[in-house]
Amino acid sequence: MNLRDAISTTNPAIFDDELSHDKVTSFLKSKNILDKPVILNVEGKKVAKNFVASREVLGKYIGVDAYSVAKELSKIENREAEITIENFSKLGLRKVRVDLNALPILKYYPKDGGRYITAGVVIAKGEHYNASIHRMMVLDESSAAIRLVPPRHTYLMWKDAVERGEELEVAVTIGVHPLFLLASSTRVPVGEEFNYASKLMNGLKLYRKGDLLVPDSEIVLFGRITAERVSEGPFVDITGTYDKVRDEPKLVFDEMHVKDDFIYYSITPGSMEHQMLMGVPYEPVIYKFVSNVCKVKSVAMTPGSFHYFHCIVQIEKKSEGDAKNAILAALAANPSMKGVIVVDEDVDILNYKDIEFAISTRFQPDKDFIAIKGARGSSLDPSAEETTSKWGIDATMPLGEEEKFRRIDKD
Repeated sequence: MNLRDAISTTNPAIFDDELSHDKVTSFLKSKNILDKPVILNVEGKKVAKNFVASREVLGKYIGVDAYSVAKELSKIENREAEITIENFSKLGLRKVRVDLNALPILKYYPKDGGRYITAGVVIAKGEHYNASIHRMMVLDESSAAIRLVPPRHTYLMWKDAVERGEELEVAVTIGVHPLFLLASSTRVPVGEEFNYASKLMNGLKLYRKGDLLVPDSEIVLFGRITAERVSEGPFVDITGTYDKVRDEPKLVFDEMHVKDDFIYYSITPGSMEHQMLMGVPYEPVIYKFVSNVCKVKSVAMTPGSFHYFHCIVQIEKKSEGDAKNAILAALAANPSMKGVIVVDEDVDILNYKDIEFAISTRFQPDKDFIAIKGARGSSLDPSAEETTSKWGIDATMPLGEEEKFRRIDKD
């Protein structure tokens, strides 16, 4: 499975008008397609966007409807799937001179620190393989500043290499299948990214070059994350606000390989796709945590919270207290999450009008609201200080009183 296989699933709109690398976001806004699958012409090169920008499209990749994404993803680890490995030459890429300026790397917003690679999956090998997405700000034709977040795996691998007086060798793959993007965004046990991707994709073929393994990709860059630090940013984060400028490691590229007529893949910062890739991987974790305390039907991170800070949990209520246990379990599952709303089976968890209906008719603040002070939260929340407060709303019907709450439009 590769990016081109995903085109038939996403059915992207194709625009032939040539765009400048710094005008793409404004063009998408002007066409009201900021979150629609598209293939664009950017300075004579193809650029694909938004192939993971909706729950409906993600559901198509894994064979379920939009409401069943969390449940299906919670079962992925139980699948059997095979990883096959071939020589890198079998991938059929052309080796070209390293020149990042030859790629249609975008500058998304006027105040960005520069042109950013946003959908590059960074693959490194230490004791285990690691695959994860990192933003990279282009410095010149052969180097970029790479944002490494401590204490995540790539950061720790780089830190260990530097302390040994070495550099961390990496491959950066651009234009992979959308499910490989999702796997690379999912928190899995150390070294399990390839196994998880294989189960998610019903099999995975990797290509070996030296110690590194890469999936089928449109573009592959090989390089080194060095000990040198350079300024990175500003950059728009998931909340749609600018992150601060930081000193980050410098990534130097030594080789560049491309497919003929390659398709460059790009994720718009702060977009629905950015949110989906950051938030949806938490849904199966929440689903499994809540399953330990009650009968869970579905879970969905909310678009109003950037698919990151709040979630809706739908349960089949069997006893009083189930909803409050679900709140506590959900918050424990995702430390970055701030709020949880628990609803009954008759509530549409993807329709906020229906969620608000449940809150307005089934929730009493003095007995159905939970507040937790002094918890660890997300650094992306501008209202949080050293710690944050978290909350939960039980918007479920009291057992035995269902007739009192029955809606005629549900009969």
